[in-house]
Amino acid sequence: MRAVACVPRSVKMSKRTHILGIDGGGSKTAVRIALIENDGAIQVVGDGHSGPSNVRAVGQAHAEINLNVAVDAAHRMAGTSKDVIDYAVLGLAGSSSPEVKSFIENWAARRALAKTVDIVHDADPVLAVGAPDGDGIALIVGTGSAAIGRGSDGQRLVTGGWGHWFGDTGSGYDLGRRALAAVADAVDGVGPETLLVERVLRHLHTDNPREILKQLGRNTDVSREIASVARILLAAAEDGDEVANVIVTAAAAGTAALVRATIDKLGLEHDAPLAIAGGVVCSNTMYRETLLQNLRAQGIEPALVTVVHEPVEGCLLMARERLLGTKTVM
Repeated sequence: MRAVACVPRSVKMSKRTHILGIDGGGSKTAVRIALIENDGAIQVVGDGHSGPSNVRAVGQAHAEINLNVAVDAAHRMAGTSKDVIDYAVLGLAGSSSPEVKSFIENWAARRALAKTVDIVHDADPVLAVGAPDGDGIALIVGTGSAAIGRGSDGQRLVTGGWGHWFGDTGSGYDLGRRALAAVADAVDGVGPETLLVERVLRHLHTDNPREILKQLGRNTDVSREIASVARILLAAAEDGDEVANVIVTAAAAGTAALVRATIDKLGLEHDAPLAIAGGVVCSNTMYRETLLQNLRAQGIEPALVTVVHEPVEGCLLMARERLLGTKTVM
């Protein structure tokens, strides 16, 4: 068992209380079950993982399957299949849509997920980890992208998160789409040569560029398949490919713009804490540093930058705070 190193200022519990967190996005789903001990400490007892649960990306049927798989795995590890969960916080991509939120609420009710279930924007748990005591910004750059800010007056604002059709600037999907466009331009001779041609074709298991569309269509979730090309692009940029570098620089500027817009609209200080999460920005140092350099060029220098590798921890912090009415001290 693992203890989360965050305890409330003053909590007295008459019994151990079960809480549950779910972090679900366009690439994966993580579920964590924990106990709140008598001294208020969060003691993790079970983890579960599965594929994506973003309803807008994979549809209701696949999202429900993946949610159930991850929840069941966490219960098996924790030995809590027959126990009642007192409070659950679900940070799910796409849940700001009323239709998606209604679907998730119905799913949670059908399986009696917990006595109380809160469905929040997937950036909220990131903010809970990176700025638990006041104003700050959370930036998610994974398959999609979005920023959420909270002012000292409690005002909350979401920037981005529009989805891949006309949003998700700088996200894994955006990087993958731009990489594929660069490949097409290079093959047609209307754009510069790039390492991306050979590497993307290898990634998609074809030696014929005209087969790219067919190969992308092998997966029912085409947007996720396109987003998978992002890691090929990022590796090419690290290897010095000029085309890939230009794309990464533009993408990082796009996500920096989300942060800047959130700061401006909320009237936050330019040193407000920044928490970042998501496979793209957490796993790639070059992208992260390019993002921070872009912010510094605009006079934005967060006093604290927290890389949140497991946003599900923030779900547990929120569950404890909302259940017990306590603030988190980091």
